[in-house]
Amino acid sequence: MALHPSTLTCLQVFSAIVEEGGFSKASKRLGLTQSAVSHRIKQLEEITGVSLINRTTRYMKVTDVGQRLYNQSRLNLVELERTLSSLKSISEAPLSLTTISSLATKWLLPKLSEYNQKHPNQPLSVLTDDKIIDLDYEGIDAAIRLTDINDPTLHMSFICDEWVFPVASNAIAKDENIIAHPKQLFDFPWLLDVIAEKGSDESSWKGWLSNQALSFPDNHKKQSFNRSDIALQAAAAGQGVAIARASLVETDMLEMKLFKQVGRAVKMKYSYYFVCSHEKADHPVIVNLRDWISKELKASVSRVKQQLIY
Repeated sequence: MALHPSTLTCLQVFSAIVEEGGFSKASKRLGLTQSAVSHRIKQLEEITGVSLINRTTRYMKVTDVGQRLYNQSRLNLVELERTLSSLKSISEAPLSLTTISSLATKWLLPKLSEYNQKHPNQPLSVLTDDKIIDLDYEGIDAAIRLTDINDPTLHMSFICDEWVFPVASNAIAKDENIIAHPKQLFDFPWLLDVIAEKGSDESSWKGWLSNQALSFPDNHKKQSFNRSDIALQAAAAGQGVAIARASLVETDMLEMKLFKQVGRAVKMKYSYYFVCSHEKADHPVIVNLRDWISKELKASVSRVKQQLIY
């Protein structure tokens, strides 16, 4: 059954009557005349086809059906008020965005001035966390996530796939054909991201080597870091070979040429997604942020991919 255009207004009036205990107090609370309040209740009873309030000149009593309607509608009205309040807060406060520290450092922050120029009236607050956090609980508007998990409780927009590959500085990787000979990588120290190494996906040394039909030797010389962007800095300094993600090296590899690809690129099982609550997904400032991030991140990864060897 289609919702009657006046239903929401009638329910608000009905809730006020139940909560205030009478038509007179409800009319004062709502700033309406008593006749207007009575008209809305009569209209709601016509819409529902049931009696909601038994009233005489001396008393008023909510019927059992009326009490059921109040209990359910009040929950919905409270939820609606909460949603409207959250949407209003987006317009009045800086947008908050969270993502993993490596992406924030190597990709987002260098491009933040472009976003600020395009949307000068909607400042962006950037928060980093390498764990998946509860956006609603933490009061954060949106996130960029590298994941393969679809969370139906959130609005998730696909941005692009991610690719990984070993990199090293020209100072230590002098063989121009090193990519064709992956066993040469065993001649250099390996720079490990300890978070990636906890798993076995392609962004870890174990995962990448497995993709190349090679094994990870327990006694190989290596150095560990707790962030992949720090491992990349170590690679640029000539300290060894690191596993890079395409999203992180647009500036360092293509523009500044601090290091180069020294192993074949492999597609990760994870992809980038823009994530927010369903309630905020269509808000104009969220749409602007999502569109900008999707366009720019996709372009950055695509630019790097065009230069890779697979």
